[in-house]
Amino acid sequence: MKIGIYGSGSWGTALAMTLAAKGREIYLWSNDAKEAEKIRHTRRLPHKLPDIVVPDSIAVTDDDSSLVEEAELLVIAVPSKFLKSFAQQHAQRIAGQSKLVISATKGLEAGTLATMSEILEEAWKKRPIRGVAALSGPSHAEEVARGLPTAVVAAHSEENLAKEAQKIFQTSHFRVYTNRDRKGVEIGAALKNIIAIAVGISDGLGFGDNARAALISRGLYEIALAAREMGAQPETFSGLSGLGDLVVTCTSRHSRNRKFGELTAKGYSMEDAEEEIGMVVEGLSTVKAIPDIKKKFKVELPISEEVFKIVYEGANPKRAVERLMLRELKSERLP
Repeated sequence: MKIGIYGSGSWGTALAMTLAAKGREIYLWSNDAKEAEKIRHTRRLPHKLPDIVVPDSIAVTDDDSSLVEEAELLVIAVPSKFLKSFAQQHAQRIAGQSKLVISATKGLEAGTLATMSEILEEAWKKRPIRGVAALSGPSHAEEVARGLPTAVVAAHSEENLAKEAQKIFQTSHFRVYTNRDRKGVEIGAALKNIIAIAVGISDGLGFGDNARAALISRGLYEIALAAREMGAQPETFSGLSGLGDLVVTCTSRHSRNRKFGELTAKGYSMEDAEEEIGMVVEGLSTVKAIPDIKKKFKVELPISEEVFKIVYEGANPKRAVERLMLRELKSERLP
């Protein structure tokens, strides 16, 4: 099987290594010719996966002409803020045999509230695509690339497509489950990044373990509430793409979103924090969608709303915590 992976960041590269270990013919695409050339010669991504050597069996390229014709599987690991433009630019190029597409990008589009799979489906609806499945779960690239045990979920409403993705990615260290609630899987994957930013802010302010646990648990409540109104299945959020991904993103030293929150609490601007991290912070694009979710579905998302105010309106983080603590008293259960 020839597999094309779009996106030579840490996640795209980790997935390429996982698939290459199974003897697949892997092409890793970068939109930057200089980056592709550097990876080809050094076999390293020093700013993304500094301790990892990219196997020689993975072909690194900035020319995808063969992929769009010959690949049976396309894996999309492009940052969420670039995904729509990427999909539109490549729409006319997707040709050849009918392909399965795997969306490995996490996010929601502000305004439309479209998931990443939905964006790909819309842009490529007239192309030879059999379906777009989502791959998600608690899976930091730094650990996947090292072959550490990881469990994820492949999601599509058609069970046969989810099972196909499952079989392609399953290895002795990368376990894949299936789920038919693709929308729920993608919403959980996107919104947990916002809660991780909140946890990072709390940690950066020195608020301790109690506050962190409260944010994670109440954050899961917010995710489940919003997702239910958006058409997802509630049980999805007790699984890998809900609770699992939320916990790892809120607590791991590898989490860019959590690190961004810490830096924000220390007074960094959004631009300076991203520059310090050195990679795309996926949650920032999703934060923009919070006012749209609140307006369209009439739901209260207090933690997420405060993150939006801090990131995009310059609100004081300590004042945000006070507002959360002094909200109207209520039950903790979903209405």
